[in-house]
Amino acid sequence: MTTSAPPTSARRQLRVWDIATRVFHWSLFLLLLACWFSGGEGDLANIHRASGMMLAGLIVFRIVWGFAGGEHARFGAFFPSPGKLIAHLRQVAAGKPERHLGHNPVGAVAVFLLLIAVSVCILTGLFSSGEGLAGPFAEVIGFEMSDLHELAFRVLQGLVALHLLGVVAESLLAKDALVPAMITGRKSRAEGEPGTDARQAGLPALLVALLLGGVVSAGLWSLPSPAALDGDHREGYDDHDRDRDREDH
Repeated sequence: MTTSAPPTSARRQLRVWDIATRVFHWSLFLLLLACWFSGGEGDLANIHRASGMMLAGLIVFRIVWGFAGGEHARFGAFFPSPGKLIAHLRQVAAGKPERHLGHNPVGAVAVFLLLIAVSVCILTGLFSSGEGLAGPFAEVIGFEMSDLHELAFRVLQGLVALHLLGVVAESLLAKDALVPAMITGRKSRAEGEPGTDARQAGLPALLVALLLGGVVSAGLWSLPSPAALDGDHREGYDDHDRDRDREDH
């Protein structure tokens, strides 16, 4: 639902983001920071690994929540059509974007791109081997993905930067407090603006999403991590060496 703010001083506080969506948002932010600064090497390698495993469960949770969660958390509620996206970009260019209770079309694109980018980082990390740590599937396909993992994370960093710029621009142009809303779960609207409290998801949906996310994280953490390979060893590590190592074990 969109509208422009009418000139009135009377305000309402509408419930928009459920607690699960907000916890997901800030958990994703903190875990990405942990992955970034741990870097997967040296003494921080296990922090990098643990953060990645928790991210995997978090993404699974969000996918489930995108179909079973609260009103504005559902993918169908904010899936961006080309027409809506173009219209919103024109409004932004004119300096008068409409205000959305949930994600605006540009924010919706950012959500999907970030979820995809994080997922690619997780998948490539599972098949990567670096100094001090290797993903649980690093020796499965005979194709080392460390370079792809690094590239995926650089792309993710760029998307995060664009997302932050978009939040700042939208907050200023639409005069909508987006960051506080993701903390409190509420957005302020004038009495004349349409909008109602968002419908909340049921407890069973939350429990299922939490269970599936937890099972994925725990399952990945339980997998053994192959001995990490250094750069020289990795270059000369071929299928014959891999088969020999398996025989030795």
